[in-house]
Amino acid sequence: MEKITEFRLHGRGGQGIVVAAAVFAEAVFREGFYARAFSLFGAERRGAPVTAFVRVSSAALMPRCRIYEPDCVAALDVTISGDTVLAGLKTAGLLLVNAPDRELSYLNDFDSATAFRIFRVDASAIADQHNLTIGAFPVVNTVMVGALARITGLASLDSVLAAVEKRISTRRDQNSKAVAEGYRKVKEVSGVVR
Repeated sequence: MEKITEFRLHGRGGQGIVVAAAVFAEAVFREGFYARAFSLFGAERRGAPVTAFVRVSSAALMPRCRIYEPDCVAALDVTISGDTVLAGLKTAGLLLVNAPDRELSYLNDFDSATAFRIFRVDASAIADQHNLTIGAFPVVNTVMVGALARITGLASLDSVLAAVEKRISTRRDQNSKAVAEGYRKVKEVSGVVR
């Protein structure tokens, strides 16, 4: 059986999480993988919790169901519960957080023997800098996709930019610049956290 790499993205309505999953899936598809993106959300309103899933594999057949034990989790919003974000993250998994320097409140609630690597990018500041806001609410999806591509190594910056060009119809120039900045500015916070 082919290895499937599973991703879970957590955010809030209005941050572009469903689009982020689609853009990431498109980018890895351009690298020669099969990818499947889908989402789960309740009330369709700005600020409501949204979860999106992406599966990547070299084989075409993959299940379409929730992901309970992801290889990688991306948190687009730091106000979502750490328990929710970290639930099931595999040992040696990757955690990508949209947070300013040293703001990693997810670790306060962390109580597990699982070890994982943590990465951080201030996607809100980058989105704001590139005028990717709705009202005062930063739309961080493309920044996070750039960072996700970099930390996983599954998609090149060129593939992500091509996916943005195909999947995003507004503010393409700003989104492309935000992707590139997210790709460049993502940093590993620490080696392994236990």
